[in-house]
Amino acid sequence: MDYALRFWSETMTPHDVVDEALGLLARHGVGVTVSMYPVSLTRENAAAFKRLREEGVEFGFWPLLEKGEGYFPNERNAQAYSREVRRLMKWARENDIVPDLVIFDLELPLEQMRWLEKPPRGFFRKASGAMGIARENLDRERYYRSKAVLEELNDWTREQGARTMIAVMPWVAFELEGRHELLQDLSESPASGIDWDVISPMHYTTMLVASTDGFLTARDANWLLYDSCLKLTGKFGSRAGVSLGLTGSGPLLGEPAFKDPAELMAGLEAALAAGVRDISVYSLEGVLDRADPEEWFEAMRRARPMIPPRSGKVAGGLTAARAVYPPFARLIQWYRRPP
Repeated sequence: MDYALRFWSETMTPHDVVDEALGLLARHGVGVTVSMYPVSLTRENAAAFKRLREEGVEFGFWPLLEKGEGYFPNERNAQAYSREVRRLMKWARENDIVPDLVIFDLELPLEQMRWLEKPPRGFFRKASGAMGIARENLDRERYYRSKAVLEELNDWTREQGARTMIAVMPWVAFELEGRHELLQDLSESPASGIDWDVISPMHYTTMLVASTDGFLTARDANWLLYDSCLKLTGKFGSRAGVSLGLTGSGPLLGEPAFKDPAELMAGLEAALAAGVRDISVYSLEGVLDRADPEEWFEAMRRARPMIPPRSGKVAGGLTAARAVYPPFARLIQWYRRPP
């Protein structure tokens, strides 16, 4: 089946990607999105990207900041992120390696992400911590200032010849179904109303199951993925994508991963059934660490649309959320028009 497929690669340099994965990527027609840091603008990396292009492998830049600056782009570091993306694209033009895609990976600051990945035990401790994050993040003027910065950066990046992709948390994807922006402000992730080429929520089913202490099962998580993709393709058409995972641990360390390709395939085929034709998988290094990486590539290329088993728990929860959230958001946001 014809669909765009790429891997996220966070811990491998472009040179490592060429050394360890070029044959697999080229043979199976799979792209790669490589993390790029302020220290990544080297001649060796430029040569690696040229090699990927020579072999017909589509590649993207995934700009990230130093961990002390929050790592992921968000409301608090939008200006610093904009400067780094512009510096990165200038380097790309000078080396004739303008990427096919630039990723805007909007997430909470790294420390908040670590808290969410391993929250304390107990309902009241979790609720208190979540409320503290919400109070810290809710900032009307900062939200709209950073949104303007990202919108201008998105337009500028596309003018350089690259497409853009936004990666967002699942609850931000839920809000993108409608027209409110409260959850985006709470998540430091201004995404609505910007003309991204691809909108790719991070439906990492392994993390969702683990972070809910098993309250949500893999079946629940895959139905949530399917439902979200269905709503986003209905609104955004071919611009709707999805990011699936995890095949291996990331910067939070210790994140749960798929045991085998079949677990990944359940989400991939659900996304295809919902009409998504742009699939990203986290991560390349996770697959390369397996006993038979080729098995994972071959499985993904055999994928066919398949609606997953329905989860009554998730379906009921989403129906309730879609009924309750819009009036709640209007109540909270009645004063929150752009300054």
